[in-house]
Amino acid sequence: MSSQEAMQVVIGAPATGNNFFPRPQISQQLRRALQVEHVLFLAPRRTGKTSVLLDLQAHAPARTRSVFLNLEEFSHPEQWINAMATKLSQIKDAAWRQKLKTTGSLLTRLKIKNVEIAAVDWATKGQELMQDLQQLKDPIWFLLDEFPIMIDQIAKTHHVALAEATLHWARNLRQQPNSPVRLLLTGSIGLDSVLRRHGIRGVANDLRRETLKPLQPDEALRFTLKLAQDNGINLPEALAQDYLQRLGLGLWPFFIQLLIAELQEADPLPSTCADMEQIFQTLARSKRNQYAANMWDRLRDIFNSNEQAARALLKLVAAQPAGIALRQLRGQLPQLEADDFDYVLEVLQHDGYLSETESGNICFFSQLLRDFWLYKGRV
Repeated sequence: MSSQEAMQVVIGAPATGNNFFPRPQISQQLRRALQVEHVLFLAPRRTGKTSVLLDLQAHAPARTRSVFLNLEEFSHPEQWINAMATKLSQIKDAAWRQKLKTTGSLLTRLKIKNVEIAAVDWATKGQELMQDLQQLKDPIWFLLDEFPIMIDQIAKTHHVALAEATLHWARNLRQQPNSPVRLLLTGSIGLDSVLRRHGIRGVANDLRRETLKPLQPDEALRFTLKLAQDNGINLPEALAQDYLQRLGLGLWPFFIQLLIAELQEADPLPSTCADMEQIFQTLARSKRNQYAANMWDRLRDIFNSNEQAARALLKLVAAQPAGIALRQLRGQLPQLEADDFDYVLEVLQHDGYLSETESGNICFFSQLLRDFWLYKGRV
């Protein structure tokens, strides 16, 4: 991204192209990992993981075909396998097309029309597809967004046995020796918590785990100032620093995009730290901050019977600006069984509600989310 390329404010859709703030460290980590292994890419909601995947797809190594799929709407494995076949059929480069002519019948048909795989034979046809792909030799990366949501929906729509069969099929694919196929799995909810919820074990322990971390303070400042400048906003560095300090540990591009979107409508622009405090409070409660409102509402979908326990735990954490020690938090919820406490805390951390400070305290993943929780819950 050169200094001449203007960045636009992107809040709802993934940031791509000039609007994507480069994350070279995680991009290099993922490329290195995918050379040799299959990856579980860990990152909570609204951290920019989809943008990272799309950038990875756009800058895949030479001879590597990279396919991005959002699996959020799928509730059966045949939909997933059909989507992979469809995406493969849409690859346009001549070398790929030539290779299709020399491989098995399933891939030969891909260049003519999409493969239609029926629900009853999804595993067999999926295996045929993967066997044909292995004949191609060249690397193929499947970047699979919202994989945990798909598994959860398969279990809920059909039954846990089908979800488990889907996971075992994917694991068998990953275990093929000398395979050119790589899977990268990610999603806005934790795969571990989905598996635990449905009592599924032993299907994801072979995945290499890579974690998306927040921006470093210098990166966050550089991004904030560039985004402001490119959108015609005069934002002094001291005020940008003030906002970033208020975010705490949550130095994610999305929260910086929220700020610049708010400043685009501010009249006058903030000139003091007190003004930035007001901007921050407005952001925490505004309709533009759909991220926080969605996190409030989705607790009932995540937990069902444990929803009230999760809300009680979050209320206790929100009341402490610097977070709360794990032992103290556990002591304030004596009515919660130890296994239930561990499960609720694990899910809240995996799904982007809570985090852990360097001192070991449990705190909110984002100060914007904490302030919304204080406002919404009237703590």
